Amino acid sequence: MSDDPTCAICGRTILAGERVHGFVEPSGGHSVCELCIDRAERLGWRPEGAPDADPDHRPRERAGWLRDLLGRRTRRAEAPPADPAPVSGAPPAAEPDTGRPSDLPVPAPDPAAPGRRARLPVGPDSVPSPAERAIARFNASEAGRTVFGLSRTLGAPWVSVGAAAGAPHEVRITVAWELSWYQWGVDLADELRPVFQLDKGGEIDELDQPARQWNACLGEEGVIELGRPRAGAGSPSGGQR
Repeated sequence: MSDDPTCAICGRTILAGERVHGFVEPSGGHSVCELCIDRAERLGWRPEGAPDADPDHRPRERAGWLRDLLGRRTRRAEAPPADPAPVSGAPPAAEPDTGRPSDLPVPAPDPAAPGRRARLPVGPDSVPSPAERAIARFNASEAGRTVFGLSRTLGAPWVSVGAAAGAPHEVRITVAWELSWYQWGVDLADELRPVFQLDKGGEIDELDQPARQWNACLGEEGVIELGRPRAGAGSPSGGQR
């Protein structure tokens, strides 16, 4: 059984070099990844060491919150359809703020984080390559958000995108820093299969030669881009550009 720490909110394994935040609530302390800080606060957890300004404060009960959510959905389903939006282009009236999210909790968007876009070729004759399809799915996945979060701490990584050995329908994406690297797989034969982690390590020399063909980078918008190796720095030990 792995002893790697996990986030108490999303359950994801905390990667080496990733910042972890401590939160407490009546049942005990928890470790939370950077992407789930807002969700922890919405649950009523408070940061470790922070004073509890309201001694009568209690975390919101999940069962009560879910009952309220289901009630809202039922009321919406039974409500008559809204009038069509006016042609004038005026924005629709905002829904009253009830103090609760309108859907199941998800990681709050980071103001500095990019929108996760597919970045596929456009045009009637454009046919994306396997690498472009894999990158589009990776950028939209939890793994893509993890790489963006790590880059804020570790800096811009080196990235390679290529076929996975022995798996003709899988594309392997390698993301490396000076002292750590990670590999993920994208199964192009199964669109419903999530992006999955293949391996991780500390020394770049542990990678095979194809994985060190740095043919992509993490662009300015925080998404992996093919054909633009990392600029402004030399290749890591044993790497090629």
